[in-house]
Amino acid sequence: MSVIYPMGLLAIFTLLYSYVMITGRKRAVKSGELKASYFKEYNNDNPPSYVQKATRQWANLYEVPVLFYAVCAAILALRLDDMIFTYMAYSFFGLRVIQAYIHTTYNDVYHRLTIFACGLVIILAMWIRLLLVV
Repeated sequence: MSVIYPMGLLAIFTLLYSYVMITGRKRAVKSGELKASYFKEYNNDNPPSYVQKATRQWANLYEVPVLFYAVCAAILALRLDDMIFTYMAYSFFGLRVIQAYIHTTYNDVYHRLTIFACGLVIILAMWIRLLLVV
């Protein structure tokens, strides 16, 4: 096992989640809930909540995960990959999938925040552990 697998899974998940965002946008335009011109400058209109949630979640997949990719790349480059780092990486990946599900479906802010905070703790722990073993 290696951190490369959860890294790859998160990258694939992020790319596949793009489909959720794109299909939501197409649906909103096709149904007349949103004008296609909205996407030129993202102003002067109020997209439906399913478009807003999917777009925001998609952006989330490019924010904190940058720290995940960086720590995993450092782990791999320094040849420090082990089961603990791997389990931490899989945990972070799983939490991001759960967060995306919550955000895109019932969107309970407290549930989403709890999952997000757990992911932050894992990333922090990965960075601290990396710095301690180098």
